[in-house]
Amino acid sequence: MSTPDTQVSIAQWIARGIAIVVLVPIRLLWEGIRLLGRVTGAVLGYIARYLLVPAAELIRQWVLRPAWIVVKDFLWGWVIQHLLWGSLLTPLLSFLLEYLLRPLRRAVEIFLWRRVIRPLGAWLLRWVVYPVVYAIAWVCHRTVEWLIVRPLTQLWRWVLRPLWGVLRTTARYGWRVATLVVGVLVVAPCRAVYRSVLRPLFAALAVVWRALVVRPVRWVHGAIIRPMNRWAAEVVATVFGR
Repeated sequence: MSTPDTQVSIAQWIARGIAIVVLVPIRLLWEGIRLLGRVTGAVLGYIARYLLVPAAELIRQWVLRPAWIVVKDFLWGWVIQHLLWGSLLTPLLSFLLEYLLRPLRRAVEIFLWRRVIRPLGAWLLRWVVYPVVYAIAWVCHRTVEWLIVRPLTQLWRWVLRPLWGVLRTTARYGWRVATLVVGVLVVAPCRAVYRSVLRPLFAALAVVWRALVVRPVRWVHGAIIRPMNRWAAEVVATVFGR
């Protein structure tokens, strides 16, 4: 009879055998495929780098580019532009534009204007624009009337006009009172001072001025300066002659 250690050893050997028989070939096959892929990639890269790229560059430089230049310069420059466009397409397009497209455009424009645009515009103007404008104007009028005109009217009627009347009456009576106060406190004293003090003082100063200045100056001028002027005039006339 076998022991547990012997059974474990047999199981391990069976597992190793299965792994060797099944997994090792698969791993070797996978490694071979990877190696083959690397070799194939390296070969293809070498071919593409050293053979295909120079060949493609050579073909592009010496085949495709001259062919493109020939096609561009000859076919496009001469055949299509000069021959096809100048000799065929331009007269055909001119004919179509002159005798087909322009009359068709005029007909379409006239038809659209007469049959579609003008009736539609008239209908929109009559049934859409005018009602909308009238509604907006009515709303604006009512809004201004209810929010501005009537509140201002009521404010003027019940607040501003009575207040203005009160202020005007107060100002009128205040002016009268101020005039009376100024007349009593300023005008009457100034008038009394002028009548009692200033006017007699000015009269006295005038009398003193006449007595001390005007009369002496008049006497000096009549008694001294005028005879001296005459005497000087006679001396000058006698010496120098007339």
